[in-house]
Amino acid sequence: MQETMPQEIEVRYILPAIRRELARIFIQEHKLSQKEAARMLGLTEAAVSQYRHSKRAKEVVFSGKVVNEIKASADKILAQKDNRQRVIAEMYRISGLTSVRQILCDLHRSQSKELEHCNVCFEEGLVPIKTN
Repeated sequence: MQETMPQEIEVRYILPAIRRELARIFIQEHKLSQKEAARMLGLTEAAVSQYRHSKRAKEVVFSGKVVNEIKASADKILAQKDNRQRVIAEMYRISGLTSVRQILCDLHRSQSKELEHCNVCFEEGLVPIKTN
């Protein structure tokens, strides 16, 4: 059986969950339309609809602290609406937060008994982790 890599977990679970929260914040808190939120995130309207109705990215629940970081990112993205690099930079920043990395690690461990005591993602010098 092929072992799942942490990067696959990130692509399958973490990045969609960040997008889900950004879409939710854009629509609920900033009153953007679903179409506008999709355009800002480089997604289809169907994808945003699936996020809104918990049909996609429902496995990951972020702490209030992470949601606040995502709200700050939403503000930065809205301040630079036509700057696609800002979306990329904020997605990257959030995915590097220690608490988000821990979610990734927990998901990875839950998929394999051999990884029960794995700590590769947090070994010194391997991955620069930001603590927010």
